[in-house]
Amino acid sequence: MTGVSIDNNGRTAATVAFVPESEHGTGRRLERQPDPRLPGLEAVVWASPIFVVGCPRSGTTLVQTMLDSHPRICVTYESDFLVDIPLGLRSSLANAAQALRSAVAHPNFRTHDFDVAGVRAVCRELGIIDSAGAMRVLAASQALAQGKSRWGNKTPKALLHLAELAVVYPDAQFIHVIRDGREAASSQTRVSGRSLVEGALLWRTGLRTGRRAGSRLGPNRYLEVRLEEVLASPEAQLRRMCAFLGEDFAPSMLQFHKGARQRIPASDLGIHPRLGEPPQPVSSSHEDAAPKLVQRAAAALMDKELVELGYARAPSGRSRRIVRIIVGYALFIFSLRRSLPDLFRHLARCQGARRAVRHGGYEPGGPHSQGGIMARQVAMSASIEAPGVP
Repeated sequence: MTGVSIDNNGRTAATVAFVPESEHGTGRRLERQPDPRLPGLEAVVWASPIFVVGCPRSGTTLVQTMLDSHPRICVTYESDFLVDIPLGLRSSLANAAQALRSAVAHPNFRTHDFDVAGVRAVCRELGIIDSAGAMRVLAASQALAQGKSRWGNKTPKALLHLAELAVVYPDAQFIHVIRDGREAASSQTRVSGRSLVEGALLWRTGLRTGRRAGSRLGPNRYLEVRLEEVLASPEAQLRRMCAFLGEDFAPSMLQFHKGARQRIPASDLGIHPRLGEPPQPVSSSHEDAAPKLVQRAAAALMDKELVELGYARAPSGRSRRIVRIIVGYALFIFSLRRSLPDLFRHLARCQGARRAVRHGGYEPGGPHSQGGIMARQVAMSASIEAPGVP
């Protein structure tokens, strides 16, 4: 893996190379060029991360591949360990070495090409000893390998932990991709086997949680985009996202589809059949094979949010709506007979995430507070503007 630094004119230059770890788990770090490497590496590690979040089957992969086509932005596909490790159930996990070992053991780690030996070396050189810092270096290594200067991650599960992630990564920006809940639930039924009612409740819970947390972050850190608008007018929406991120729009983003299928693991290509095609509006598909009663019950569970977002008109007939909601919850309770383990894991993980933020060393004045990161970024900017000043 080859790292790069960004010089004073914004050009990229190769500065360090890592040899991937061998099958025996050993690796070596090659010689690096002198001065240019460290400021460039630090700039990428401490650049404001980008999290693309959204309910499952809402278009997060589409937005991720679009952003990843930007010459300065690297957004990895569902590197869940960037979320799971700092928000792990073991809230005492604040050691970089432990965090990297946990990342390697993570179920989806092998679907990504990370040089852990090189990351450990960088952590030692930069004096990073905590889990969140180690995850920053891990993610930044992908950006450096591609000659990019900003890192990000796309994973739907992050939506439910947006508030905690905003504390762990206090300079992060979040792009929340929203899709008509009826479409998202229907797609979940086809792809993951969830019942329509389960998909509806997952969409509602994620939407409520994400929007509530996002509203507290403000417009500089949280942006909502509609999948339908991205498909209908991709350039306008990409320009909007770039303005939010403080990046210049790049025409290469409109050609994302040419390399989109190389940006996600081959094992997931089957669930993204249209990823290699130019974006275009799609017709409604939520009127699927499910019984009408189930469709109406699922829609009733999402009525408030669908109306609020403009996806549906206010329902008429209060008593009929109440009956449908009762039917929806009854169907959900019935479906729990096969979903209880997932439900318990989700509840445990939510509790663990809150505990990790409280006790994981993310105190207001600490190195990963907004002030601490801003101070580091200001110091780096000063060193770039006046390279002769130590």
